[in-house]
Amino acid sequence: MRERRAILSPARRWASARCDGFRFLVEMAALDGFDLGDFQKIREGFPGQRSAVLPRSIVSTWLDNAPLFDMLPSDVGFYPHAKWHFVDRPECSPQLVFIHCIDGEGWSRIDGNTFRIRPGQALVIPPGVPHAYGADPVSPWTIYWIHMAGAKAATLVRLLEIELSSPIVFPGQDPTLQALFEKILFILSRGYSADSLMAAATALHQMAAYLVNTRHQQSGGEDRHDERIKRVIEFMVRSLGENLTIEALARHANLSVSHFAYVFKHRTGFPALDYFARLKMQRACFLLDTTNLPVKAIASELGFDDPLHFSRRFRRVHDYSPVQYRLIQKG
Repeated sequence: MRERRAILSPARRWASARCDGFRFLVEMAALDGFDLGDFQKIREGFPGQRSAVLPRSIVSTWLDNAPLFDMLPSDVGFYPHAKWHFVDRPECSPQLVFIHCIDGEGWSRIDGNTFRIRPGQALVIPPGVPHAYGADPVSPWTIYWIHMAGAKAATLVRLLEIELSSPIVFPGQDPTLQALFEKILFILSRGYSADSLMAAATALHQMAAYLVNTRHQQSGGEDRHDERIKRVIEFMVRSLGENLTIEALARHANLSVSHFAYVFKHRTGFPALDYFARLKMQRACFLLDTTNLPVKAIASELGFDDPLHFSRRFRRVHDYSPVQYRLIQKG
C-alpha cells in the first residue's frame, strides 16, 4: 500500500517534528486550516504484522459454557513500526483492550484525557469505554495487542488499579510478556478447537497474573517499591545467620527507615524484622526436619547466641518448641 503523507506548509512540517506526536495529532488540529483528515489513518495492514481473531460466536459459546478459565483472548496481534496506525471506537469495545508498546511511541485519548505510551509501557482500556489510539507520527510504535473477553476482564481492571485518568501500566521489556503474546498468537493461528481455546485461555490467565505482579512498576519500566522489597527479601534469605537491623534493611532498599518500614509492611503484611525472624524460623524447620543437628547448633547457624532465646522465638511462630516440633510426624 502506497503511503500518502500529509500536505503541510513548512511551518506545519516544523511543528510536526518539534511537537510530541499525540499533542500534534490532538492539539494541532485546533489550528486554523488544519485538518486531521490530511493524515493517513490505518487500522491494520502493516508490513510484517501478525494477528488472529476468533469468531464472536466461538467466544460467546465458550464463555456461556462456564469454562474453568472464563477469560478468553478474542483478538491478538503484533504490529511492527505501525506508521499511521489509528483506531477510533466512540462506540467502545465490549472487551478489555491491552496494548504493550515495545518500540516507538503512541497516544491514546480516553474520557477527554490524552496519554502518551512509550516503550515498556502498556495501555489498558476497560470494557465499555469509548476511546481512540494511534501511533506517533514521528516515531510510530511497535506493539503487541490483545482483547480480553469475559467477566474476569473487569476483575483484572480492578486488580491493575486502572482508572480512566490513569490507564497506563509499566510491565517494562521483560521477555516473559512478549513470550505469552507469541504463545497466544501461535495457539489461535492454528484454529479454535476446544483444546486450543483452553490453551489460549490458560496463557491469557498467565499473562493476567504477570501483569498484576508487575503493576507497581514505574514509567519506562523502572522498578518501583515491589522490586526494592524483593531485593530486600533476597538479602534477608542470604543473611539468615546474621542479626540485621531495620537501618541496614532500609539502606539496602535505598529508602528512609520510616518509609521502608511502611512500604515493607504494606507489601508483605509483616514488619520487616518480624518477617526476617519468620524466615529464620522457616529455615530452622527445614534443619530440624532434614538434619540431626542439635538445637544449639541450629540456633547458632541462624545467628542466635542464646539457644533459649531461639527456642522462645521458635515457639512464638510455630506453637511448639524446637524439640517438640522435631518429634511431630509430618507428611
